[in-house]
Amino acid sequence: MKCSIQKWSLPLLLFIVIASSPYVWGQLGASTIRGTITDPSGAAVGGATITITNLQTNLSRTQTTRSDGSYSFELIPPGDYKVEIEAKGFRKNVVSRVQALVGSISEVSHSLKVGEIKETVVVESSAAEIQINTQDATLGNNIENRQILDLPLNNRNVIDLLTLQPAVTQGGYVAGARSDQSNITLDGVDINDAQSNDIGSPVLRLNAEAIEEFRVNTVNANANEGRGSAAQINLVSKTGTNNWHGALFEWYRGTLFEANDWFNNRDKVPVTPLVRNTYGGAMGGPIKKDKAFFFYSFEGMKERTSTAVTRVVPLATLGQGVIRYSFCADPACTTSQVASLNLAQNQQVYSATGINSAGWTRTAGGAACCADASTPARAVTKHAARSAAKVERRSHIVFVPARSNLRTLP
Repeated sequence: MKCSIQKWSLPLLLFIVIASSPYVWGQLGASTIRGTITDPSGAAVGGATITITNLQTNLSRTQTTRSDGSYSFELIPPGDYKVEIEAKGFRKNVVSRVQALVGSISEVSHSLKVGEIKETVVVESSAAEIQINTQDATLGNNIENRQILDLPLNNRNVIDLLTLQPAVTQGGYVAGARSDQSNITLDGVDINDAQSNDIGSPVLRLNAEAIEEFRVNTVNANANEGRGSAAQINLVSKTGTNNWHGALFEWYRGTLFEANDWFNNRDKVPVTPLVRNTYGGAMGGPIKKDKAFFFYSFEGMKERTSTAVTRVVPLATLGQGVIRYSFCADPACTTSQVASLNLAQNQQVYSATGINSAGWTRTAGGAACCADASTPARAVTKHAARSAAKVERRSHIVFVPARSNLRTLP
Protein backbone atom coordinates (compact mmCIF):
# COMPACT_ATOMS: atom_id res chain seq x y z
CA MET A 1 0.00 0.00 0.00
CA LYS A 2 2.88 2.34 0.78
CA CYS A 3 4.46 1.68 -2.62
CA SER A 4 1.14 2.30 -4.35
CA ILE A 5 0.78 5.70 -2.68
CA GLN A 6 4.30 6.69 -3.73
CA LYS A 7 3.66 5.47 -7.26
CA TRP A 8 0.55 7.57 -7.77
CA SER A 9 1.52 10.66 -5.76
CA LEU A 10 3.47 12.41 -8.54
CA PRO A 11 0.85 11.88 -11.32
CA LEU A 12 -1.88 12.97 -8.91
CA LEU A 13 0.06 16.13 -8.05
CA LEU A 14 0.55 16.95 -11.74
CA PHE A 15 -3.15 16.40 -12.41
CA ILE A 16 -4.12 18.76 -9.57
CA VAL A 17 -1.77 21.47 -10.85
CA ILE A 18 -3.03 21.18 -14.45
CA ALA A 19 -6.68 20.98 -13.47
CA SER A 20 -6.43 24.00 -11.19
CA SER A 21 -4.47 26.19 -13.65
CA PRO A 22 -7.56 28.18 -14.80
CA TYR A 23 -8.28 29.01 -11.17
CA VAL A 24 -4.65 30.00 -10.58
CA TRP A 25 -5.08 32.71 -13.24
CA GLY A 26 -7.87 34.13 -11.12
CA GLN A 27 -5.35 34.82 -8.36
CA LEU A 28 -2.77 36.50 -10.60
CA GLY A 29 -2.67 40.10 -11.79
CA ALA A 30 -4.90 39.95 -14.86
CA SER A 31 -6.95 42.12 -17.17
CA THR A 32 -10.27 42.03 -19.03
CA ILE A 33 -11.43 42.88 -22.56
CA ARG A 34 -15.18 43.15 -23.08
CA GLY A 35 -17.68 44.95 -25.25
CA THR A 36 -20.89 44.83 -27.31
CA ILE A 37 -21.29 44.25 -31.05
CA THR A 38 -24.15 45.92 -32.93
CA ASP A 39 -25.32 46.44 -36.52
CA PRO A 40 -25.68 49.86 -38.22
CA SER A 41 -29.17 50.29 -36.70
CA GLY A 42 -27.85 49.68 -33.18
CA ALA A 43 -29.40 46.21 -32.82
CA ALA A 44 -27.35 43.55 -31.07
CA VAL A 45 -25.46 41.07 -33.23
CA GLY A 46 -25.49 37.63 -31.61
CA GLY A 47 -23.25 34.78 -32.74
CA ALA A 48 -20.42 37.05 -33.95
CA THR A 49 -16.95 35.53 -33.58
CA ILE A 50 -14.48 37.52 -31.47
CA THR A 51 -10.79 36.56 -31.49
CA ILE A 52 -8.11 38.27 -29.42
CA THR A 53 -4.39 37.68 -30.05
CA ASN A 54 -1.52 38.77 -27.83
CA LEU A 55 0.94 40.69 -29.99
CA GLN A 56 3.99 39.56 -27.99
CA THR A 57 3.28 35.84 -27.52
CA ASN A 58 0.61 35.07 -30.17
CA LEU A 59 -1.65 33.73 -27.42
CA SER A 60 -5.19 33.72 -28.86
CA ARG A 61 -8.69 33.15 -27.51
CA THR A 62 -12.03 33.01 -29.28
CA GLN A 63 -15.62 33.64 -28.20
CA THR A 64 -19.00 34.17 -29.81
CA THR A 65 -21.22 37.03 -28.75
CA ARG A 66 -24.34 36.35 -26.72
CA SER A 67 -27.86 37.15 -27.88
CA ASP A 68 -27.48 40.70 -26.55
CA GLY A 69 -24.26 41.13 -28.57
CA SER A 70 -21.97 41.17 -25.53
CA TYR A 71 -18.72 39.29 -24.97
CA SER A 72 -16.07 39.25 -22.25
CA PHE A 73 -12.53 37.86 -22.04
CA GLU A 74 -11.77 37.60 -18.34
CA LEU A 75 -8.48 36.91 -16.58
CA ILE A 76 -6.20 37.46 -19.56
CA PRO A 77 -2.52 38.38 -19.09
CA PRO A 78 -1.92 42.13 -19.37
CA GLY A 79 -0.42 43.20 -22.68
CA ASP A 80 -1.22 44.44 -26.17
CA TYR A 81 -3.88 42.55 -28.13
CA LYS A 82 -5.34 42.49 -31.61
CA VAL A 83 -9.15 42.09 -31.66
CA GLU A 84 -10.88 40.58 -34.72
CA ILE A 85 -14.69 40.66 -35.11
CA GLU A 86 -16.44 38.52 -37.73
CA ALA A 87 -20.16 38.01 -38.41
CA LYS A 88 -22.06 36.64 -41.37
CA GLY A 89 -23.31 39.42 -43.68
CA PHE A 90 -20.96 42.04 -42.19
CA ARG A 91 -17.48 43.28 -42.94
CA LYS A 92 -14.68 41.98 -40.75
CA ASN A 93 -13.51 44.49 -38.13
CA VAL A 94 -9.93 44.46 -36.86
CA VAL A 95 -8.74 46.56 -33.92
CA SER A 96 -4.98 46.52 -34.43
CA ARG A 97 -3.90 47.31 -30.87
CA VAL A 98 -5.78 47.21 -27.59
CA GLN A 99 -3.95 47.76 -24.31
CA ALA A 100 -5.15 45.34 -21.65
CA LEU A 101 -3.88 46.97 -18.46
CA VAL A 102 -3.55 45.18 -15.14
CA GLY A 103 -6.56 45.52 -12.86
CA SER A 104 -8.50 47.36 -15.59
CA ILE A 105 -11.31 46.62 -18.03
CA SER A 106 -10.74 47.56 -21.67
CA GLU A 107 -13.97 48.06 -23.57
CA VAL A 108 -13.98 47.29 -27.30
CA SER A 109 -17.50 47.82 -28.68
CA HIS A 110 -18.14 48.23 -32.41
CA SER A 111 -20.91 48.71 -34.91
CA LEU A 112 -20.44 46.38 -37.89
CA LYS A 113 -20.99 47.54 -41.43
CA VAL A 114 -22.95 45.51 -43.92
CA GLY A 115 -20.77 43.87 -46.57
CA GLU A 116 -18.79 40.81 -47.56
CA ILE A 117 -16.84 39.12 -44.79
CA LYS A 118 -13.77 39.29 -47.03
CA GLU A 119 -13.79 43.07 -46.64
CA THR A 120 -11.89 44.28 -43.59
CA VAL A 121 -12.28 47.48 -41.57
CA VAL A 122 -9.17 48.36 -39.53
CA VAL A 123 -9.81 50.41 -36.39
CA GLU A 124 -7.15 52.27 -34.44
CA SER A 125 -7.55 52.98 -30.71
CA SER A 126 -5.48 55.53 -28.83
CA ALA A 127 -3.91 54.74 -25.47
CA ALA A 128 -5.80 57.60 -23.86
CA GLU A 129 -9.14 56.06 -24.84
CA ILE A 130 -8.18 52.70 -23.38
CA GLN A 131 -7.16 54.16 -20.01
CA ILE A 132 -10.49 55.93 -19.46
CA ASN A 133 -12.39 53.79 -16.95
CA THR A 134 -16.07 53.54 -17.83
CA GLN A 135 -16.72 50.12 -16.28
CA ASP A 136 -16.70 50.64 -12.50
CA ALA A 137 -16.36 53.28 -9.78
CA THR A 138 -12.68 52.78 -8.98
CA LEU A 139 -10.38 55.78 -9.16
CA GLY A 140 -6.74 55.27 -10.02
CA ASN A 141 -4.11 55.14 -12.71
CA ASN A 142 -1.87 52.62 -14.41
CA ILE A 143 1.90 53.13 -14.53
CA GLU A 144 3.47 51.33 -17.48
CA ASN A 145 6.96 49.92 -17.86
CA ARG A 146 8.25 52.84 -19.95
CA GLN A 147 7.22 55.28 -17.21
CA ILE A 148 8.85 53.10 -14.55
CA LEU A 149 12.16 53.10 -16.42
CA ASP A 150 12.15 56.74 -17.60
CA LEU A 151 10.92 58.59 -14.51
CA PRO A 152 13.62 59.52 -11.95
CA LEU A 153 13.51 57.21 -8.94
CA ASN A 154 15.58 57.45 -5.78
CA ASN A 155 17.30 54.08 -5.38
CA ARG A 156 15.01 52.76 -8.17
CA ASN A 157 12.18 52.25 -5.67
CA VAL A 158 9.00 51.57 -7.68
CA ILE A 159 6.73 52.37 -4.72
CA ASP A 160 7.85 56.02 -4.92
CA LEU A 161 5.71 56.36 -8.05
CA LEU A 162 2.65 55.98 -5.84
CA THR A 163 3.03 59.62 -4.82
CA LEU A 164 2.27 60.68 -8.40
CA GLN A 165 -1.37 59.75 -7.84
CA PRO A 166 -3.94 62.33 -6.69
CA ALA A 167 -4.84 62.22 -2.96
CA VAL A 168 -1.53 60.53 -2.04
CA THR A 169 1.03 62.12 0.27
CA GLN A 170 4.78 61.54 0.28
CA GLY A 171 4.45 59.51 3.47
CA GLY A 172 2.05 57.06 1.82
CA TYR A 173 -1.25 58.37 3.21
CA VAL A 174 -3.99 57.80 0.62
CA ALA A 175 -7.22 59.81 0.60
CA GLY A 176 -6.94 60.32 4.36
CA ALA A 177 -6.22 56.67 5.16
CA ARG A 178 -3.00 55.72 6.93
CA SER A 179 -0.01 54.29 5.07
CA ASP A 180 -0.43 50.92 6.82
CA GLN A 181 -3.94 50.48 5.40
CA SER A 182 -2.84 49.84 1.80
CA ASN A 183 -2.69 46.48 0.06
CA ILE A 184 0.16 45.45 -2.26
CA THR A 185 0.11 42.39 -4.55
CA LEU A 186 2.67 41.13 -7.07
CA ASP A 187 1.13 38.91 -9.76
CA GLY A 188 -1.83 38.50 -7.43
CA VAL A 189 0.28 37.36 -4.46
CA ASP A 190 0.15 39.30 -1.20
CA ILE A 191 3.57 40.89 -0.46
CA ASN A 192 2.55 43.06 2.49
CA ASP A 193 4.75 43.14 5.57
CA ALA A 194 2.71 41.18 8.09
CA GLN A 195 4.21 43.07 11.04
CA SER A 196 4.04 46.72 10.03
CA ASN A 197 2.06 46.60 6.76
CA ASP A 198 4.05 49.69 5.76
CA ILE A 199 3.45 50.59 2.14
CA GLY A 200 7.08 51.60 1.72
CA SER A 201 8.57 48.25 2.78
CA PRO A 202 6.96 45.19 1.18
CA VAL A 203 8.47 41.80 1.98
CA LEU A 204 9.92 41.54 -1.53
CA ARG A 205 12.30 44.11 -2.98
CA LEU A 206 10.71 45.35 -6.21
CA ASN A 207 13.09 45.26 -9.16
CA ALA A 208 12.21 48.15 -11.48
CA GLU A 209 13.56 46.29 -14.52
CA ALA A 210 11.30 43.30 -13.83
CA ILE A 211 8.01 45.19 -13.29
CA GLU A 212 5.87 45.36 -16.43
CA GLU A 213 3.28 47.74 -15.01
CA PHE A 214 1.13 48.36 -11.97
CA ARG A 215 -2.17 49.96 -11.11
CA VAL A 216 -3.01 52.05 -8.06
CA ASN A 217 -6.65 52.27 -7.02
CA THR A 218 -6.92 55.11 -4.52
CA VAL A 219 -10.70 55.17 -3.91
CA ASN A 220 -13.65 52.78 -4.31
CA ALA A 221 -11.71 49.54 -4.72
CA ASN A 222 -13.68 46.52 -5.91
CA ALA A 223 -14.49 43.60 -3.61
CA ASN A 224 -11.99 41.35 -5.39
CA GLU A 225 -9.13 43.71 -4.54
CA GLY A 226 -9.49 45.60 -1.31
CA ARG A 227 -8.92 44.53 2.22
CA GLY A 228 -7.93 47.97 3.54
CA SER A 229 -9.19 51.51 3.36
CA ALA A 230 -6.20 52.98 1.49
CA ALA A 231 -4.61 52.22 -1.89
CA GLN A 232 -4.84 48.90 -3.71
CA ILE A 233 -1.56 48.41 -5.57
CA ASN A 234 -1.53 45.63 -8.17
CA LEU A 235 1.90 44.94 -9.71
CA VAL A 236 2.64 42.62 -12.61
CA SER A 237 6.09 41.25 -13.45
CA LYS A 238 7.45 40.87 -16.97
CA THR A 239 7.25 37.67 -18.97
CA GLY A 240 9.18 36.41 -21.96
CA THR A 241 7.92 36.92 -25.51
CA ASN A 242 8.61 35.56 -28.98
CA ASN A 243 11.39 38.14 -29.35
CA TRP A 244 14.65 38.22 -27.45
CA HIS A 245 15.08 41.17 -25.13
CA GLY A 246 17.86 42.08 -22.73
CA ALA A 247 19.08 44.98 -20.63
CA LEU A 248 22.18 45.95 -18.65
CA PHE A 249 22.33 48.96 -16.37
CA GLU A 250 24.56 50.71 -13.86
CA TRP A 251 23.46 53.71 -11.81
CA TYR A 252 26.12 55.68 -9.96
CA ARG A 253 25.58 58.25 -7.23
CA GLY A 254 28.64 59.85 -5.65
CA THR A 255 29.66 62.47 -3.13
CA LEU A 256 30.35 64.94 -5.94
CA PHE A 257 26.61 65.14 -6.60
CA GLU A 258 25.58 65.46 -2.93
CA ALA A 259 24.50 68.74 -1.32
CA ASN A 260 25.55 69.65 2.19
CA ASP A 261 22.98 70.80 4.76
CA TRP A 262 22.88 74.28 6.27
CA PHE A 263 24.23 73.28 9.70
CA ASN A 264 27.26 71.52 8.24
CA ASN A 265 27.99 74.52 6.05
CA ARG A 266 27.74 76.84 9.07
CA ASP A 267 30.15 74.70 11.10
CA LYS A 268 32.37 74.07 8.05
CA VAL A 269 31.76 70.33 8.22
CA PRO A 270 32.36 68.63 4.85
CA VAL A 271 29.56 66.83 3.04
CA THR A 272 28.84 63.27 4.18
CA PRO A 273 30.56 60.78 1.84
CA LEU A 274 28.25 58.66 -0.32
CA VAL A 275 29.09 56.19 -3.07
CA ARG A 276 26.15 54.11 -4.31
CA ASN A 277 26.23 51.67 -7.22
CA THR A 278 22.99 50.08 -8.44
CA TYR A 279 23.57 47.54 -11.17
CA GLY A 280 21.92 44.59 -12.84
CA GLY A 281 20.40 43.20 -15.99
CA ALA A 282 17.50 41.29 -17.50
CA MET A 283 17.01 38.69 -20.22
CA GLY A 284 13.87 37.20 -21.75
CA GLY A 285 12.86 35.24 -24.81
CA PRO A 286 11.16 32.13 -26.17
CA ILE A 287 11.83 28.57 -25.03
CA LYS A 288 9.48 27.30 -27.74
CA LYS A 289 7.91 29.89 -30.01
CA ASP A 290 4.24 30.61 -29.28
CA LYS A 291 4.33 28.00 -26.49
CA ALA A 292 6.79 28.67 -23.66
CA PHE A 293 8.84 31.69 -22.60
CA PHE A 294 11.25 32.74 -19.87
CA PHE A 295 12.37 35.95 -18.19
CA TYR A 296 15.14 36.57 -15.65
CA SER A 297 16.22 39.77 -13.94
CA PHE A 298 18.85 40.65 -11.34
CA GLU A 299 19.47 43.89 -9.46
CA GLY A 300 22.12 44.59 -6.83
CA MET A 301 23.21 47.61 -4.83
CA LYS A 302 26.43 48.52 -3.03
CA GLU A 303 26.59 51.60 -0.85
CA ARG A 304 29.47 53.16 1.07
CA THR A 305 28.48 56.07 3.25
CA SER A 306 28.76 57.63 6.69
CA THR A 307 26.32 59.45 8.90
CA ALA A 308 26.85 62.85 10.48
CA VAL A 309 25.91 62.84 14.18
CA THR A 310 25.39 66.01 16.23
CA ARG A 311 25.87 65.77 20.01
CA VAL A 312 26.05 68.27 22.88
CA VAL A 313 29.33 67.56 24.72
CA PRO A 314 31.20 69.29 27.60
CA LEU A 315 33.86 71.84 26.75
CA ALA A 316 37.49 70.86 27.03
CA THR A 317 37.85 73.14 30.07
CA LEU A 318 35.55 70.87 32.08
CA GLY A 319 38.22 68.18 31.93
CA GLN A 320 40.60 70.69 33.52
CA GLY A 321 38.22 71.23 36.46
CA VAL A 322 36.76 74.53 35.24
CA ILE A 323 32.98 74.85 35.56
CA ARG A 324 31.15 77.57 33.69
CA TYR A 325 27.76 78.77 34.91
CA SER A 326 25.33 81.62 34.51
CA PHE A 327 23.75 83.55 37.39
CA CYS A 328 21.25 86.33 37.88
CA ALA A 329 22.94 89.71 38.18
CA ASP A 330 20.02 91.25 40.11
CA PRO A 331 17.31 89.98 42.49
CA ALA A 332 14.63 90.25 39.77
CA CYS A 333 16.83 88.14 37.45
CA THR A 334 16.25 90.45 34.54
CA THR A 335 19.81 89.94 33.35
CA SER A 336 22.26 87.08 33.69
CA GLN A 337 26.00 86.80 33.52
CA VAL A 338 28.43 83.97 32.82
CA ALA A 339 31.17 83.11 35.29
CA SER A 340 33.42 80.15 35.97
CA LEU A 341 35.00 78.27 38.85
CA ASN A 342 38.55 77.03 38.40
CA LEU A 343 40.00 73.87 39.95
CA ALA A 344 41.27 75.64 43.09
CA GLN A 345 37.86 77.21 43.75
CA ASN A 346 36.17 73.85 43.27
CA GLN A 347 38.57 72.32 45.81
CA GLN A 348 37.55 74.96 48.33
CA VAL A 349 33.89 74.00 47.85
CA TYR A 350 34.76 70.33 48.42
CA SER A 351 36.81 71.00 51.56
CA ALA A 352 34.25 73.42 53.02
CA THR A 353 31.49 70.80 52.85
CA GLY A 354 33.60 67.88 54.07
CA ILE A 355 33.65 66.07 50.76
CA ASN A 356 36.93 64.37 49.85
CA SER A 357 39.28 66.23 47.62
CA ALA A 358 38.55 66.10 43.91
CA GLY A 359 42.22 66.50 43.07
CA TRP A 360 43.40 63.54 40.99
CA THR A 361 46.57 63.16 38.97
CA ARG A 362 47.78 60.63 36.44
CA THR A 363 50.79 58.40 36.93
CA ALA A 364 53.40 57.83 34.27
CA GLY A 365 51.47 54.80 33.09
CA GLY A 366 48.32 56.84 32.66
CA ALA A 367 46.36 55.22 35.51
CA ALA A 368 44.27 57.46 37.74
CA CYS A 369 45.54 57.87 41.28
CA CYS A 370 45.03 60.04 44.25
CA ALA A 371 47.05 63.20 44.97
CA ASP A 372 49.25 61.35 47.46
CA ALA A 373 51.36 59.07 45.26
CA SER A 374 52.76 57.23 48.30
CA THR A 375 49.39 55.75 49.25
CA PRO A 376 49.26 51.96 48.58
CA ALA A 377 47.15 50.79 45.66
CA ARG A 378 44.66 48.93 47.86
CA ALA A 379 44.23 51.97 50.06
CA VAL A 380 43.74 54.09 46.98
CA THR A 381 40.98 51.78 45.81
CA LYS A 382 39.18 51.90 49.15
CA HIS A 383 39.68 55.65 49.35
CA ALA A 384 38.18 56.06 45.86
CA ALA A 385 35.25 53.82 46.73
CA ARG A 386 34.47 55.79 49.91
CA SER A 387 34.73 59.06 47.98
CA ALA A 388 32.40 57.79 45.27
CA ALA A 389 29.91 56.63 47.87
CA LYS A 390 29.92 59.99 49.61
CA VAL A 391 29.55 61.86 46.35
CA GLU A 392 26.68 59.60 45.38
CA ARG A 393 24.89 60.18 48.68
CA ARG A 394 25.36 63.90 48.49
CA SER A 395 24.89 64.36 44.76
CA HIS A 396 21.53 66.04 45.35
CA ILE A 397 23.16 68.99 47.16
CA VAL A 398 23.56 72.13 45.03
CA PHE A 399 25.82 74.93 46.29
CA VAL A 400 24.43 78.34 45.38
CA PRO A 401 26.27 81.55 46.23
CA ALA A 402 24.26 84.13 48.18
CA ARG A 403 21.83 86.09 46.03
CA SER A 404 22.63 83.97 42.99
CA ASN A 405 20.76 81.58 40.76
CA LEU A 406 23.40 79.02 39.80
CA ARG A 407 23.00 77.00 36.59
CA THR A 408 25.80 74.87 35.21
CA LEU A 409 26.65 75.26 31.55
CA PRO A 410 28.16 72.68 29.26
